[in-house]
Amino acid sequence: MKRIALAAALILSIAAPVAAQPLRRDSAQGQTCAVTVRFGSYAMGIDQRAFERVQRYVASHRRLVRGSSVQTWGREGERTVCIATASRQATRQVFSDLRALVRQRAERGPTEIEAITGQVWQSRPAERR
Repeated sequence: MKRIALAAALILSIAAPVAAQPLRRDSAQGQTCAVTVRFGSYAMGIDQRAFERVQRYVASHRRLVRGSSVQTWGREGERTVCIATASRQATRQVFSDLRALVRQRAERGPTEIEAITGQVWQSRPAERR
């Protein structure tokens, strides 16, 4: 009985640090999302232009980007782009570049960019006139 309890304690002590910091994974591709871009909606669809700019960036920066996938999750075109990068430095560069591509003011829907390095940026809602 003591051996079973000791084995269980050993397994839990090994698994605990792993559970404390889960990696974001894209379930379809099985890749780690170094940079995640979430496109939300204000009940009128996502910022389609920003999404297209992000897609063009991913396609044209193969030195920094190792792969990407898009997961749709909402009724109005909401989606998340999962980007795998070549290195930690590439992750910081991709985050910075994407932040510059997405407008500060969200006309159609909020956009959030998050890096595995801890950086997070969100567009602000458009001002009412």
